[in-house]
Formats: sequence, structure tokens, C-alpha cells
Amino acid sequence: MNSKYWLNYYQQNRTNRPEPKWNLPSSLHPDLQRVLARSLSHFQLGETGGGTFLIDHACKKAHRDEDYLQALQLFIAEEGEHARLLERLVVRFGGATIRHHWTHGLFHLIRQGFGFQFEIQVLVIAELVGTAYYRVLRARTRDSVLDETCALLLRDEAQHVEFHVHWLGSFLSRLLPLEIGLWRTQFQALFSAAAVVAWIDHREALTASGSSRPEFLRQARQECIRFLHQLELNARQETAILVTA
Repeated sequence: MNSKYWLNYYQQNRTNRPEPKWNLPSSLHPDLQRVLARSLSHFQLGETGGGTFLIDHACKKAHRDEDYLQALQLFIAEEGEHARLLERLVVRFGGATIRHHWTHGLFHLIRQGFGFQFEIQVLVIAELVGTAYYRVLRARTRDSVLDETCALLLRDEAQHVEFHVHWLGSFLSRLLPLEIGLWRTQFQALFSAAAVVAWIDHREALTASGSSRPEFLRQARQECIRFLHQLELNARQETAILVTA
């Protein structure tokens, strides 16, 4: 994994970030704004947190990569920036942020249950589901500020997924083919469950926006397929490096 590249990326991505025009009025119906505020508050909660568990486990790894550790810290800081953007959206639509929700509690419990590698893959799943959600909202709503915010989030999320693809590619390159197959199976099972839970949680907002369960799940599946393809290519590259080393 080229940790230096990702450290440079996160350092540069902290600059030249256009701020959405929060003062522009929304043309969305007040009822839609209300359900969007509630839905977005759940995603906002998911972006909060200092990443202490993740950093602690990264620090404990043998032969730790200092550039990766710094990049990981900047990744967590960028997640905090997403929380800020989402909070502004929630407030703009007349809502309020929340401190507790059952989906966040379940996600928090699962991601810390099986160590660093498992937490990374749960984070990836959350990024993929979130990407599907933002894409559908952007396609189905006509609000310039929401569009600008989703564009920022989607730009960052694409790189977050790529960042984790590189780490997981290095991880998979050290596994046997059977182990890789088992890993892919459990990942897809967890992803499918997470996508269904996300639909249940955000059904009201997505439906009010004009979307549907098949559309959202189809978009989520496309994100997962794209990720797995990227991961396979990266794992092959990492394996080739190991073989020729």
C-alpha cells in the first residue's frame, strides 16, 4: 500500500473545499424537508466520533506504518467534516441532530467486535451504503444546497473507499484463495444486511423523494460490485508484488 500517496491526498483535500450556499432557500415541500432532516440526522450521527478504537488498533499493529497512521487520522477528521456538513443540512431543513439511534448503536457494536480488519470492512460497508443513499437523493430531489453537499460527500466517499481498497487489497494478498472466497462471502452477506437495514431506516425519506426499495437496493448493489472489482484488481497487484519480491 502506498501510504505516502494517501497521506498527501488527505493533506491536499483539506484545502479548496467549496462551501455549500447555505443561505439559499429550499424549494422542497415542508413535509419532504421534515423527513429528510430526520433521515440525514441518522447519517450525521454515524459520521461523529473521534475514531479512538480505530487509531488505537492501528497503533498496536506490529511494524506499523506511520504514513498510514497519519492518513487514517486525516480520514477520521474528514469524517468529522462530513458530520458538520450533514448537521448544516439537518438544520436547514428544520431538524435537529440526535445523540442516539438503534442503527448507530448496532453499527458501533458490530464494528468493534472483531478487531481492526473487521472494523475497516464495516466502515467500507457504511461508505458504500451512504454513497448509494446520496446518489439517490441527488437524483431524486431538486435542491441546490442538498445537491452541492451530496456532491462534496460523494467526492470524498469515492476516495475513502479507494483508500480502504488499498489496505484491504494488501490484507487479501496474504490469504489463500479459499480464505479469500470466504472473506468475500461474509462481506457480501454483511453488506446485503446493511443495505436492507438502511432501507428500513431511511424508507420514509427515500420514498418521499420519489425513490423506491428496488432503486435504492439496486444502487447499493452497484456500489458493492464496483468496490469488489476494485478490490480484486488491487489484491492481484499486491500479490504480484509479493511473488516477485
